[in-house]
Amino acid sequence: MKKLFLMMAVALMALCGCKQSSTPAVKMTDEEVEKALAPLYEKIQEIPQDDPQGAEKVVEMAKQFVDENENEAGVYVVRSLLSQMMPKEELLKYVDSKDFLKNDSIIIEARQAWETALATDKGAMFKDFEAEYDGVTVKLSDYVGKGKYVLVDFWASWCGPCRMEIPNIINVYNKYKGEKFEVLGVATWDEPDATLKAVEELGIEYPQMINAQRAGSDAYGIEGIPEIILFAPDGKIVARSLRGEDIEKAVAEALGSN
Repeated sequence: MKKLFLMMAVALMALCGCKQSSTPAVKMTDEEVEKALAPLYEKIQEIPQDDPQGAEKVVEMAKQFVDENENEAGVYVVRSLLSQMMPKEELLKYVDSKDFLKNDSIIIEARQAWETALATDKGAMFKDFEAEYDGVTVKLSDYVGKGKYVLVDFWASWCGPCRMEIPNIINVYNKYKGEKFEVLGVATWDEPDATLKAVEELGIEYPQMINAQRAGSDAYGIEGIPEIILFAPDGKIVARSLRGEDIEKAVAEALGSN
């Protein structure tokens, strides 16, 4: 059972990023949950990684699975997969359409993060938070809302997808840094020593909020990392959940229109 959950987690990590959330407790037996999840895992594995409609196909597969499994296995798929791949407004409507999800304790607890993410979506003003490390307290507001566009990367040293995005962020930083643009890393769910080691290994030169732990993820309803957010000079959110080429595209468009 644990092996199957691990296999599912690896597959979903490639699609969605790294999650801190642990596997929810189930009332079904291990064998029942394993039997229910295995076909979905196999279908996800069959989708080519370069399929441009891959994410949409996974969402449809997952929703069909939930429709056919109104039980703990269905809850697991919503909590671990759909919550990462569906827009939060759409996700909340989907959950509300199914009584077995609305009344599930795991989903009820997760709603707070989803609602927070929705409240801090594009166009919303930034929410401040702080991190303390080595006797120094740093706030998000030390960077955001100070007259520059700021690209903020919520990441962790142990997160493979986070590390994969670092070269893209470094490229954007080197290309656009200056009076109008800054980059900030937020060490999320990570040990300070591990963060500092990764900063050196990856050649990161932009500033970091060390030891943020859950402060930033709680403020923005982040369940999976990396979560890359672009803030406007006044502190409003320009874009969320940026990845790959979309990082530079969002920055270039924002700076070009300013």
